[in-house]
Amino acid sequence: MSLADLILESSLEKKHLLLFGGKGGVGKTSLASATALWASTHSIPTLIMSSDPAHSLSDIFAKNLTGGEPKYINDHLDAIEINTKDVAKDYQAYLDKFPEYKLILGDSAELFPGMNEGFSILDINRTLVGGKQGKQYALVIIDTAPTGHTLNLLDLPEYMKRTSIRLIRLKNKIGNIFGSFTKVFRRSQENENPDINEFLALIEDWAIRTKTLLQDQSTTRFFVVCIPELLSILETDRMISQLQKMDITIGGLIINRILPPPSDCEFCKIKFQEQSKNLQIIKEKFSQFTPIEVPALSKEVHGQEILKNLAKQFIE
Repeated sequence: MSLADLILESSLEKKHLLLFGGKGGVGKTSLASATALWASTHSIPTLIMSSDPAHSLSDIFAKNLTGGEPKYINDHLDAIEINTKDVAKDYQAYLDKFPEYKLILGDSAELFPGMNEGFSILDINRTLVGGKQGKQYALVIIDTAPTGHTLNLLDLPEYMKRTSIRLIRLKNKIGNIFGSFTKVFRRSQENENPDINEFLALIEDWAIRTKTLLQDQSTTRFFVVCIPELLSILETDRMISQLQKMDITIGGLIINRILPPPSDCEFCKIKFQEQSKNLQIIKEKFSQFTPIEVPALSKEVHGQEILKNLAKQFIE
């Protein structure tokens, strides 16, 4: 199924989640934004989210998208740059119930190992079901961080599941000693006896639901973005291998910033020849993903008009 068909199939009854990822600097944000804008012009209720700590959505759309809430772009498109501190506040109450576990998890939910990448994906389930303001989206697009951060993010459900199991084992192993240890932390709330299993069940449930969503072939597609350069090819190969191990469906491979044939510029000829060789390697190595070629633009991607022109290059 083509990217256009996938988008046009999206509806409130058949929602889709698209993730764009790859090496830093290959144009993930531009392509994800162009896709979101194209979807909105076809009246698909769309939300684009950035999980990259170095957010660029505000620059791309020439609008301040900070603040932790979806911001209006047009009648069918909202955008949000995820702030981990804002998301952490929604879950901090669970950790505050169990002060003794802060020795293990850290004083803040934001400090929990992996959460720097993970709080962005933590919101996907509830966002796909309904926005923070109760708004429904048929299509959610994630502009992910560079490869390493993204793979950590995608592996977070498994990490959280393993962590909850460790906590259960810790509780069972320490037994009564842990009970006495707990009372030291609860002197100010001696009459309260919250159940740690509630917290563990929350982690387990969230991990299972998120993993199920990411591996749902009918809902989720991951689009790998690369450029015709050796380092990008090597990183793309690693990312695809990891995605396949995680059973995450790859929607396609997008080769961005392909140079036009040169004229009399000697430097341009050398770069074009180098790109042509790398382009052939990509086509042969990743032929199963039917690579989509996107030419380099003469202007920087900034504002909706150039996003519309970019979308024409790889969607229409």
